[in-house]
Amino acid sequence: MGLLVSSLGACAGTDGFSVFSKKQSDTPFGAYLAARHAASENDARQAAIFYERALRDQPDDPVILERAFTAALTAGDMERAIPLAKRLSTIEPSERMARLTLALAALRDGRYAAASEEMDAAAPGPFTALVGTLARAWAAAGSGNRDLAIEKLSAFEGRAAFALFRAYHEALMLDVLGDSEGAGAAYDSAMEASGGSSIRVVQAYASYLSRHGRTEESAATLAAFLEMAGAHPLAEYELRRLAQGETLPPLVANAQEGVAEALYGLGSALAGDTSSNLAELYLHLALFMRPDFDIARSLLGGAYEAQKRWQDAVNAYDKIGKESPLYLNARIQSAMALDKLDREAEAVAMLRRLARDLPDRIEPYVALGDIHRGKENYPQAAAEYQRAIELAGEPTERDWTLYYARGICFERMGKWEEAEKDLKLALALSDEHPLVLNYLGYSWIEQHHRLDEALDMIEKAVERRPNDGYIVDSLGWARYRLGQYDLAVKYLERAVELQPGDPTINEHLGDAYWKVGRRIEARFQWRHALSMDPEPGRADVLRTKLDFGLEAGEGAEQRAKAAPQAGS
Repeated sequence: MGLLVSSLGACAGTDGFSVFSKKQSDTPFGAYLAARHAASENDARQAAIFYERALRDQPDDPVILERAFTAALTAGDMERAIPLAKRLSTIEPSERMARLTLALAALRDGRYAAASEEMDAAAPGPFTALVGTLARAWAAAGSGNRDLAIEKLSAFEGRAAFALFRAYHEALMLDVLGDSEGAGAAYDSAMEASGGSSIRVVQAYASYLSRHGRTEESAATLAAFLEMAGAHPLAEYELRRLAQGETLPPLVANAQEGVAEALYGLGSALAGDTSSNLAELYLHLALFMRPDFDIARSLLGGAYEAQKRWQDAVNAYDKIGKESPLYLNARIQSAMALDKLDREAEAVAMLRRLARDLPDRIEPYVALGDIHRGKENYPQAAAEYQRAIELAGEPTERDWTLYYARGICFERMGKWEEAEKDLKLALALSDEHPLVLNYLGYSWIEQHHRLDEALDMIEKAVERRPNDGYIVDSLGWARYRLGQYDLAVKYLERAVELQPGDPTINEHLGDAYWKVGRRIEARFQWRHALSMDPEPGRADVLRTKLDFGLEAGEGAEQRAKAAPQAGS
């Protein structure tokens, strides 16, 4: 079957295999193809089910077995993954991920010697250099063997890329083993290696300081992190506990939680890579080792959001309970994901309940404003931002986004005086953030107002974000508005390179091409913009430009803008 599977695998992602009847998927080949299709749709749980169905006919086929195991692991279905790992390790004795899974299962049950044996059987490679080393070290720590745990970690000696992992996990292990002096020195090294910017390292160190009677230093460590990183619910929660006279508990209490921490760290490092499922795989393993690991569950929800897997994100966030300091963020992210699923009413109702239950928090109102602004309901969005602004009180640096968002709403509502006031305040509070520079400068250019100052602002925004296609587009369009068409083409071509899928930027480039006499290219850009599903009003203008040229399109646009006033 292996040869046939290989040939069929090439067809699995084609449109011809996009729908499978129950009868088709009950055959070994049909089940295999259905599994491949499910995997291509990021439905790992369904893929695992179909792969197991395909295994009924050829239970020892290594290709299908490996795919079934990987799919189950990616879905976090450990009840299915562990038996498959056992079967796979029998056929492929050194298969790394299967051995890691079995090692984790043993370690979770407190069978530390068995966990080490499983990792020793895995094939060497970059994967085992990090994950395997940490698993072995934590297994030694779990069995109370301090010297062996530190010896295992010494494999990272002289390897700069692993310096933080080594220092951090050495600190956690020595803390668990009761070596306070050694843990303190290792925490100092971890803080230095991370620059104090890692929430987990900061939490662990703050806990260590708190448990050793150094409450003021603990609070200062958390406060320094917040000063650097801005608001963070975990650091804020720990500070409140200290203020109430509590002693912070250890971040990691045993070997199982230590391994979960290591797996979470890997998932966090890989979370930005949306081209693979490795981040979610490691996060599921972390949750297997520590089911109450809310920060891992929150990161998993974020990984799903990055892949636009909105329902999976909702499911992940919904498992974070009210007692968690991450609950508020989880509810808000769940609501935003529901909105992406066109379930606006549910999202709004969820946020209204949250605002009612937490009347002193601005976040639910900000999220409501964002939802309404995304639907171009600017009056309602402005009202929600107003509630958030009232709760926030005297404006501070961290509030600039509130005034920026409300300013956008006012500008879209035609209330320029109020918009300009908000945008100027946002500019001052944000220390001239590129987004505010761009929006205010662009608005002035559109109004032919304060042109030199506006152009300077947009150029400054581009200097700060040279690879932001929308901001580069603003600079190109500003040059266009000033009649500098050759410069406009230069910047707009760059904007299209940076943001090729945006209809407005492509239309702008078409307009600039027309002005410099490149009319065939202009029509190409307009046609390209029209193919990107622009708003209905823009689509009509683009069709007019294609049929009759730029000037006719501009005339149609002006008539459309004047129509509401004429009828009022």
